[in-house]
Amino acid sequence: MSGAVGAAVVGLGMMGERHARIWRELHAAELVSVYDIVQERAEQVADALGCKAAGSLEEAIGADGVGIVSVCTNDEAHREACVAAAEAGRHVLVEKPLATTLEDCDAIIEACRRAGVKLMTGHVCRFDPHYVKCRDVVLAGEVGEIVQVFARRNNILPSGRRIGPRTSVAYFLGVHDIDLIQWVTGRPITRVCAESVRKVLSDIGADDAIMTVFRLEGGGIGALETCWVIPEGSPNSLDARLEIVGTEGRVAACVGCEGFEQASSERARRPDVVYWTEMHGTAQGALRRQLEHFAECVLEDREPAVSPEDARRAVEVAAAIHRSLETGGPVEIGT
Repeated sequence: MSGAVGAAVVGLGMMGERHARIWRELHAAELVSVYDIVQERAEQVADALGCKAAGSLEEAIGADGVGIVSVCTNDEAHREACVAAAEAGRHVLVEKPLATTLEDCDAIIEACRRAGVKLMTGHVCRFDPHYVKCRDVVLAGEVGEIVQVFARRNNILPSGRRIGPRTSVAYFLGVHDIDLIQWVTGRPITRVCAESVRKVLSDIGADDAIMTVFRLEGGGIGALETCWVIPEGSPNSLDARLEIVGTEGRVAACVGCEGFEQASSERARRPDVVYWTEMHGTAQGALRRQLEHFAECVLEDREPAVSPEDARRAVEVAAAIHRSLETGGPVEIGT
């Protein structure tokens, strides 16, 4: 691998700012431009990271040297930025989910295919060693045939308050595990039936939690627990788990309790040391590995770890969960 690829970041919330910082720090990349609909925010990030603050989406994407565009806008706005980047001949890394409708997914995939550019959705859990090891064990046949799967992804209430007005707990949290379940087991989800509850977030019209039971191709069954109203005083801001039981064994991963804890007289905390953490003055963790992987795929002309079809499938299952909530019954997928 030689040289570096220029990157632009569109959407400068928490994740967008993190993308921008990592692009600036990677040897394989160079941060060229950033854009946000709030111009003051773009200027703030650009000043901090030493890049161009673009005044429009087109200016950010079209800046000299840009080869990759990180799309970190609100979920429902992914299509516009992804299609614009593809039509400008830029490779696209879009934060999960790929989109919130299958129509938008297909438009993004087709635009990238037509332009001959790479497309990867940021399913960052695929770069977490806990889940990678689970997949290695399952695909090596060490658990035998899949009997049951359990996945949990619970987050603290401020996340629900912040994100709930714009998306759902299924798309924001559940889509991680939907992708993981299918990737780790190698089996698509073919049927879902979901229930939800609104008590804490009823004032913003958002579900507090969604519980989903599902069936995998080949006969395995499972349950997916998603919630974003756990108390802010909890030691973990994230409580995630994946467990797979088979005919010959079991494998499980627990995320959010990685062996580091700090405490004061008021509370104990277990800060994230897996996805985003500082080490020797640079950002480290799964998010950095994800961006570095995509830059290497562009520079070496390799296929990214998350295919467009995988990302679309995760959205298809999340959409089916919402259809189940609407109809009150099970929904078949891919039929």
